Amino acid sequence: MPETELTDTDLHFVRRAIADAVANVEIGNRPFAAILVDADGEILAEDCDRTALSGDPLSHGETNVIRTAIQKFGLGPLPAATLYVNSEPCPMCAGTILRSGIGRLIYGATGAIAGPYLSGGRMLGQRYPSDAIFALAGDKLQVASGVLLEEALQPFELYVAKATA
Repeated sequence: MPETELTDTDLHFVRRAIADAVANVEIGNRPFAAILVDADGEILAEDCDRTALSGDPLSHGETNVIRTAIQKFGLGPLPAATLYVNSEPCPMCAGTILRSGIGRLIYGATGAIAGPYLSGGRMLGQRYPSDAIFALAGDKLQVASGVLLEEALQPFELYVAKATA
């Protein structure tokens, strides 16, 4: 699992995922968002975790964007695509990323750092590391984690503030 060099475009899309996650918390959902971008920098899909409002435990941002992109474009563009997420994907999403063949993954807060903010429900606040799943991809998946870490904590801090208000 090789690491990836970061560009200004990468930082832009991580910041956008962070902003999407903040907006998602504002409407009552969990603090997660994802953006899938093709090799030319065009957005293939952009979505958030919808589990709280939909009741669907599979409606994570990563699975939502991958499903949408495959329905629109097929699997073809995914090996050259980059998935930007505000936080480390869970094991379910990690497996979906691996199975879809996405070539790059860049995310903000690691699960070890974001996890303590999530203590409100079943399975939340526990650490389910995805790096072992990503390692199964070998050199087919480049990963950068902990990107813009301080900024990436904003949706989690808001999530806690709203839960305790």
